[in-house]
Amino acid sequence: MADPQGLAFDALAEDYDLGRAGWPAAMLHGVKGESVLDLAAGTGKLTRLLVEHYPDVTAVEPLAGMRAVLERNVPAATIVAGSAERIPLDDASVDDVFVAEAFHWFDTVLAVREIARVLRPGGTVVVCFNDWLSLEPELPAEVRALLHDTWEQLPPPGGPKVLSGAWKDGFDGAPFTPLEEASFEHEWTTGRDSLASYFVSTSSMGRLSAEQRTALRAQLVGLLPDVPYRVPLAARVFKAQRT
Repeated sequence: MADPQGLAFDALAEDYDLGRAGWPAAMLHGVKGESVLDLAAGTGKLTRLLVEHYPDVTAVEPLAGMRAVLERNVPAATIVAGSAERIPLDDASVDDVFVAEAFHWFDTVLAVREIARVLRPGGTVVVCFNDWLSLEPELPAEVRALLHDTWEQLPPPGGPKVLSGAWKDGFDGAPFTPLEEASFEHEWTTGRDSLASYFVSTSSMGRLSAEQRTALRAQLVGLLPDVPYRVPLAARVFKAQRT
């Protein structure tokens, strides 16, 4: 079963959409199918890019709150309720499968088995994560202290799951070539409202009530200078082919 902490995102959809960067088109190089799947598509941060480059895009997302924003953001995609552990598509029905910022929430053995089932032979699975390289200007000390005090009371976010590399274990013995990693630097420029939305939409924040999150967001907006914020990013992209 998927990690239940990932279910917290259902209440965070609007802030998640406002507070997350997109993806660089360069990461699609060499992925040449026509029918592609965006698995655990969230609010469509990657789906938006996919519909610009592939004629047939299906987005599967388990959470109703996320799907509502996804449908608004990317009407050109075919949007379906479903999970990584039970993908609602036929066998060998897509050329490529993309998973952005979500693989660490899956039951990886079941998810890899399902991805192998829906992929055509020779198709590509692409797993990607956006890493923040820095933030310019830096957060004020008051913001850092507020976030630290809040996170101390909550379960850890998903970052450590990504860094551990344990999400790759599901590929052991599966019908795929070895995962190959590449990194693509890009940049997100945003404002204080979006930055506040980023911080209140991490998975651990889903444990707060809606009132607590609203109050925290207001505090953050009040403490953050009203200036442009530059976020250099590295898109870490892992690819493997279905054998």
